[in-house]
Amino acid sequence: MNRILRGPDGRHWEEAFDRIVFDEEARQWVYGLTAAVQDPDTGRWAADSHGQRITVTGVPDRAGYTEVSADPLHEPCIAHLYRLVAEVTADFEQQTGAPHPRAAALAHALEDLAMRTEQLRRRPRNPPPRRGR
Repeated sequence: MNRILRGPDGRHWEEAFDRIVFDEEARQWVYGLTAAVQDPDTGRWAADSHGQRITVTGVPDRAGYTEVSADPLHEPCIAHLYRLVAEVTADFEQQTGAPHPRAAALAHALEDLAMRTEQLRRRPRNPPPRRGR
């Protein structure tokens, strides 16, 4: 499964494992990224088949790219938070006529929380301790 990354500019990209190559001349890995879009109904991220393609020299995680969950609404509690934040920011925009000044920061924080939840879910669980024989 390919990773979804949020770039330093806030745009989302899919890292394609088949587009990772080692540049012998530069002595670095070069990663191919494709612009990603979020499905408005499911919240899932996927590569845009007609999206922009870029390359990142070096490890994207060290170049300001942050891994985000490809399916941020998988966890019900995260999905609920997304809906609440969407309501609050929509109410703010309706009342003021302008988007909430921290809307992007809120969205990024929710993505980070969803990713943390996914990392915890992926982590192997320790088996229960064995009772004495």
